[in-house]
Amino acid sequence: MKTVWRILRIVLYTVLIVVAGAIGALVVLTKTERGRDNLAGIISRLASNDDRKITVSGIDGIWSGALSVDHVVLEDRRGAWLVARKVAVDWSPLALLSKSFSADRIAAERIELARLPAGGTQPPAQGGTTTLPVSIDIRQIDLPEIALGQQLAGSGIAELAAKGMLKADATPLALETVLNVTRHDGKQGNVDAKIHFAPADNRLDLDLKASEPAGGILANLLKLPDTPPVEIAVSGTGPLANWNGIATFMVDGKIVTQLTGRHQLTDKGNHVEAKGDGEFAPFLPENLRPLFAGKTAFDVAGTATSAGGISVDRASIESDAIHGTATGIADPAGASDLSVEVAAKSAPVQITVGSAAQPITIAIRNATARAFGDGKAPIVDIGASLASVVAGGTQLNDISAQIHSDGFDIQNRAGPVAVKLTAGGLKTDVATLAPLVTGKVAVDLAGSLSKDAITIDQGTLRSDALNASLTMTVALADLSMQLKMNADAVSTALPPQISSVLGERVKFSAAATRDPQGAFAANSISLTSGSLSASGTASAQGSDIQADIKGTLGDVSVLSPMVGVPVAGGVDFTLSASGARTAPDFTVSANSASLTASGRTVKAIKLTASGKADIASPSADVSLTGSVNDQPLDLKAALVTSEGKRSINGFLVSLGDNKVSGDLALDDTFMPLGTLTLAAPAIDQLAALAGQAVTGDINGTILFAEDGDAPSVTIDAKSTAIARGEVTAKTIAVNALIANYLKAPAISGTIKADSVTSGSTEISGIGVDLKRDGDWTNFTGGATIAGIPATAAGRVKIAEGTTSVE
Repeated sequence: MKTVWRILRIVLYTVLIVVAGAIGALVVLTKTERGRDNLAGIISRLASNDDRKITVSGIDGIWSGALSVDHVVLEDRRGAWLVARKVAVDWSPLALLSKSFSADRIAAERIELARLPAGGTQPPAQGGTTTLPVSIDIRQIDLPEIALGQQLAGSGIAELAAKGMLKADATPLALETVLNVTRHDGKQGNVDAKIHFAPADNRLDLDLKASEPAGGILANLLKLPDTPPVEIAVSGTGPLANWNGIATFMVDGKIVTQLTGRHQLTDKGNHVEAKGDGEFAPFLPENLRPLFAGKTAFDVAGTATSAGGISVDRASIESDAIHGTATGIADPAGASDLSVEVAAKSAPVQITVGSAAQPITIAIRNATARAFGDGKAPIVDIGASLASVVAGGTQLNDISAQIHSDGFDIQNRAGPVAVKLTAGGLKTDVATLAPLVTGKVAVDLAGSLSKDAITIDQGTLRSDALNASLTMTVALADLSMQLKMNADAVSTALPPQISSVLGERVKFSAAATRDPQGAFAANSISLTSGSLSASGTASAQGSDIQADIKGTLGDVSVLSPMVGVPVAGGVDFTLSASGARTAPDFTVSANSASLTASGRTVKAIKLTASGKADIASPSADVSLTGSVNDQPLDLKAALVTSEGKRSINGFLVSLGDNKVSGDLALDDTFMPLGTLTLAAPAIDQLAALAGQAVTGDINGTILFAEDGDAPSVTIDAKSTAIARGEVTAKTIAVNALIANYLKAPAISGTIKADSVTSGSTEISGIGVDLKRDGDWTNFTGGATIAGIPATAAGRVKIAEGTTSVE
């Protein structure tokens, strides 16, 4: 027994020590200046979170019944929005023991409200009850100085004063308040409110009146044009079981809106009726105003059932633009059948959705919705007829849309969904896309929707030129995506530069993904059309891209119209690119066992090119090797950009012993400037590439220059002999300047040859002088023909493809 008493004494002493410690800590926190500062810091931290910060300082008089706080500051992510200075509370701390907060007076020397608080990023708390933790009895509220910032006042700073009282009983719940707000900065305006709400006594009395002259706070908050005078009156009285109320809104002395309402408690639940009319458009978001143009009237009657459902006896809305109705019942615990219909009265009604930077304009003819069947997961049918949808440079016309679900879980927002969309036509400013979506466009999607993801199990897109199918899953939390698609298009719908190498149709397939960080990747890319086939992968992360493509063009004859001569053979190619999207590093290679052009064959062709595809500063190294009539063919060049200037360095074309080499600069119009050296001891090899049978040699230089804005070329060339068929020329010298050689060539210089022989005819001592005369070239010359001297003179002009000789 002694042991038990000893244990009890130890426990008692421990409890006394804990209580004494708690009392001591409470005394330190409330009776010393440093303790009160620490207490203010604790309260500030407990009341703050990531979206809001509350700072309390200068607490005094906690137990005296005359509590005071030097200031309270409320902040959000944009900064401070409310400051209360010199707050005083005359209260009874002991009343808290009976779960009641009682104060004779709550006052603040000055309250500064700069703006309304910004919305937080944290989701609101779910659930909870409507009961109060304690009863509240504030017999006097005294706020003599309330300063509203310009965002609320409209112009300058508005000075207000507020007086009133508040009484709220926790159990049973009841509320009574009287509040008077007046403006005292030289401008008129006041708000008077009386509310008595006592559910246990079956009572609700409401009386609210507010009025302001032009330029007032209410007009600014409602964003009324020219901020006219505003008056608001709301009143209602009676038992909750049969309560009637009326509200009137006046602008500039005219009744703009008048609403009446009634509440009745029936055996089915709470029956509510409301009707009204007015010009609501000025008070709605700008994008919805077209729906409520002119005067709008509404009439609603329905019951909130005791089982948690809604029964709509009647619901209609009528404006100058639309007519809408709703009827039926939505009962999550039973059967539902609720229908809604909205239709434009005459012309389609245009509304705008989306962001200001990327608006989407929708022209509505009519829309319907119906939910019927099991109330928890009803069958849902939604339909709409739209005259047009415009987004950026894309416009859909004559649209019919249908959405269907065989059982959509309302509470969890999940269930199967099928979407059908047809459009009479689609216009787009994307030149490469427009031909693919000509004629009628049809979209058919079948999948499911949940809180977490959108899934398309089967989707198709069809137009006159395109058949496409896809499957897709998109996570709503981070927009990560998985996509598979197949497409079959008419090749003539593609740009002519591409379609010329394709067959009648093009088949394309790919599997794509987007990760939570926004990185995009396309795998298993495949394209086939005619003799062209290609496959590879591509990805994009941030501003960087990565691509690897390989393919085959089995028949290059489709390129004949592009190159201007008949070609034949096949080519294998690869392409890789990586780096910044605007300037990736790239490598291209092409191989062919044999290519034929104009009957001449080049074998063992290997082409490589690598560099940076930067429009502002491109660079590339190009190399091509092959064989012509067992003679090696080699081409090399380097495109270099330095300080904004482009040049082709190390340019070399060699075939057997023949070479053309040099360095060229490129001007702003990509015209060449520089000198090429021509060394061709056996021109028959070069002539064979052009389909000509010519023998001989030629050596010299070709100088590219500019004469003002016109390009020019100077040729200084010599040959010991050149022969073609029965014609042979010996000891040839050409020194000529060709001005404006692209548009209207004019030649000056000399052409000489010792002799030209054709069969038994020999011409010797040939000499021609050329002089430029504006767009014309004057010529004079002489020769000896079969021992007879001869001379000639005249002029020649080449312009717009026509040669004129005089």
